[in-house]
Amino acid sequence: STPIKSSAASDVYKRQTMDKLFKGIDYLTGILTGLMVLFVFMNVVLRTCFNSGLTWSEELSRYLFVFVTYVGAISAMRVNGHLGVDTLISRVPRPLQMVMYVVSQLVIAALMCILVHGSGKMVLQNTESRTAALGISYALLYSVGIITGVSIAAMAVANIVYAVTHPSEISSIVSMTTDEDEIMAETGSEDLSDEEYAKRLNEEGGK
Repeated sequence: STPIKSSAASDVYKRQTMDKLFKGIDYLTGILTGLMVLFVFMNVVLRTCFNSGLTWSEELSRYLFVFVTYVGAISAMRVNGHLGVDTLISRVPRPLQMVMYVVSQLVIAALMCILVHGSGKMVLQNTESRTAALGISYALLYSVGIITGVSIAAMAVANIVYAVTHPSEISSIVSMTTDEDEIMAETGSEDLSDEEYAKRLNEEGGK
């Protein structure tokens, strides 16, 4: 029983570590989004009220938007939050569900490999190029594609491993339900305030 307990404790520790890591990514995404909104708003106010603007804020906002999109994609992959339709896969037998799920994850991993390859080439080709206003290296900007591609590909492989080692859970794995859907199903017609809904959503995310 000791090895089993040790393995279970190790799994819990790994899951908690990953939860903390992705919560940090979520915070980073929120900070980047806030900065993007701030710079855009500040530039609009300056142009409207003072007939002037910050030349670097527009460029920075544009690159922040790119980073938010790519970094946010990692978190969305983690919680199965990307757009998807499970109408077909949820109706087929479990063995076929497994096959379809593994194939879909392999396609995702392959596409991410293409993203990594393309981003890597762009990084190498733009090591000397810099942005007009901020002077940021384009290699740094393109490197976010490598980070996103590697992260999502690794999660796709991990999803395959988990599905293969837990075949009894394949029906719930392929479901496109999210934390919000689960909360709505649990509460039914219960009328939740915005604060209560946000609290339950945070509780679900912390599990």
